[in-house]
Amino acid sequence: VARQIEMSGMDEVRIRSALTCESKRGVCALCYGRDLARGKMVTIGEAIGIIAAQSIGEPGTQLTMRTFHIGGTASRFVEQSYVQAKHQGKIKFQAL
Repeated sequence: VARQIEMSGMDEVRIRSALTCESKRGVCALCYGRDLARGKMVTIGEAIGIIAAQSIGEPGTQLTMRTFHIGGTASRFVEQSYVQAKHQGKIKFQAL
């Protein structure tokens, strides 16, 4: 889509977003976009805040569960959570 916009020669493109929606109550369906579960436009009255919270929270929950599963008492390997230098000093990185 971005390439098509660039090749069209347009100077400006209007983008709808939940952050810039001018709806008086909530976010309109056009600014919210597609319901990713169904592949269609979101229906009026959909609990988009809950959907957003779940989509943010679920990966974090899975990561936490995986961490406990890997690093639990049944694990044979102990992972070190930090590295401590044997000598004092400073490190300066150049041209990263």
